[in-house]
Amino acid sequence: MISLLLCIATAVASDTAGLEAAVEAEIARSIQELKLPDQEGPYHISVDILEGEYSMTEAELGVEIIHETRPHRTARVDVRVGDSQLDSSNFNGSFGTTDGLNLRGLAHENVDVAIRRELWLAIDTAYKGATETFAAKKAAREGQDTDRPPDLAKAPVIHLPAMPARKPDEAKMRALTNQLSASVKDHAHLDNSGVLSQDWHGRRLHINSEGTRAWIPTGRTVVRAEVIARAEDGARLRNTRTWVAQNPTALPTQEILGDELQQASTWLKQLQTAPIQKEYLGPVLFEGQAATELFRQLLHQEISGTPPEEMAPDPLLGDSAPIPWARIGRRLLPRGWTVVDNPTSDPNAAGYYTHDFDGVEAKRVEVVTDGVLKDVIMSRIPRAKRFESTGHGRSMGADRRVAMPAQVTVTPHRGKSTKALRRKAIQYAREADLPYVLVVRRMTPPAISEDFQFAIPGGAPLAGLTSPTEVYRLYPDGREEPVRGLRFVGVDRRVLRDIMASGKASPPRNLLDSPNASGRFTLGHLSGLPVMWAAPEVVIGELELHGTGGGEHRVIPKP
Repeated sequence: MISLLLCIATAVASDTAGLEAAVEAEIARSIQELKLPDQEGPYHISVDILEGEYSMTEAELGVEIIHETRPHRTARVDVRVGDSQLDSSNFNGSFGTTDGLNLRGLAHENVDVAIRRELWLAIDTAYKGATETFAAKKAAREGQDTDRPPDLAKAPVIHLPAMPARKPDEAKMRALTNQLSASVKDHAHLDNSGVLSQDWHGRRLHINSEGTRAWIPTGRTVVRAEVIARAEDGARLRNTRTWVAQNPTALPTQEILGDELQQASTWLKQLQTAPIQKEYLGPVLFEGQAATELFRQLLHQEISGTPPEEMAPDPLLGDSAPIPWARIGRRLLPRGWTVVDNPTSDPNAAGYYTHDFDGVEAKRVEVVTDGVLKDVIMSRIPRAKRFESTGHGRSMGADRRVAMPAQVTVTPHRGKSTKALRRKAIQYAREADLPYVLVVRRMTPPAISEDFQFAIPGGAPLAGLTSPTEVYRLYPDGREEPVRGLRFVGVDRRVLRDIMASGKASPPRNLLDSPNASGRFTLGHLSGLPVMWAAPEVVIGELELHGTGGGEHRVIPKP
């Protein structure tokens, strides 16, 4: 066995040595020679080569629509001008200003001249953008005495060898997708049903001018399914299911996936004759998947320590220093609650890694203690009083590396049984003079949300959460009545301080997410990075939801 592993490592090393040499040569040449007249040269360059292969299949009503298996290889370069205290990064200039980040496709063969040519073009473009951003950033700071943290944190120099990337299981995923789609094709009440899957596996090479050379494995398997129907009044009804795993073997069995999709379809059949919940103000019980989404959507930016990008100073305030989203010392949850993010906690779950995209070793961070934010997860972008990375730096495409949750565990002070939690929810509804309590069982994951909202001065408050897809009224006698058409109103992090009761810690759920940015809730169906959240079911003391329904009747009545 030892000799076999040595043979594999030797073969992989010979396959990657040429690529590593090409990247290191271009970085060294650019640090020494790349310089525009009257401009500073780069002080820091990092190159990431993302390579792998993916298999994607889509089917509707039991018919395969798309199937493809393709290799993927791109280079992401980050060129910085200035020094670690003040450089060209972390600044959002005016429209049209370019920055030091560039993404470029690469040839799939390790031909030295071809690789170096693409890297040379990418680094050259990024350097020109960095000089432009650096000039704009220094101009924005003129006349300001604000004490600011550095722009780049120090990190240990490491070397991680390459290991072979697993090939996607094309046959298994294709068969699974088609069989899942076919399992509901004969449901007469459905207008449509679709299943989309992707199995992606590869590796990331991170090399920087500091001397780090790290191969980091990457990959995930995702299956998304949706069923669509119409209510009697013509309103469109949609229900979804999502499964994320490290690989196809880690997915639930086909029988379990099929049963869950059957349940999604059955729920829509109930909704076709269900009443519209016009308005609701009162306690809400979040169960199962919806409880996980509640914490994932509201806590993400509250524990991520990366500050927003600096911008040109406000004409009224005269300061360009960004105010961080995550505020240490802020109460986020009731007393006794803790939140821990540990990327290495479960090697079999999504979100597991030992080193982040910058090659920094992942660390366990207890971000919330006794309900108060005491610490934050960090990338190599510092903030006040937090100058070191915790190994949580990840990004999408050519975006900057920010702190992103990986494997998060939310632990309540005291967790009740499911039966006791439902009794508490009904008790709070009775105290609010309501005949029932509203229970949210499922919400739409951000990546497949169809809602689009934006704020204008004087407009109605935004929802704050994605739309619920499975909601029912829970009566004191235990009766459950499905309702439809609901949207949240004005939800933000403060509702978590209004948790009145909680269940015991729920099993972890594997999800896809992206770093905190404006596009976090507009991901593509297969976009995102794997994460894991484990959170309990909870009763929120008061939430507001509004109902919308209507549409056109599907059948013209007889005269």
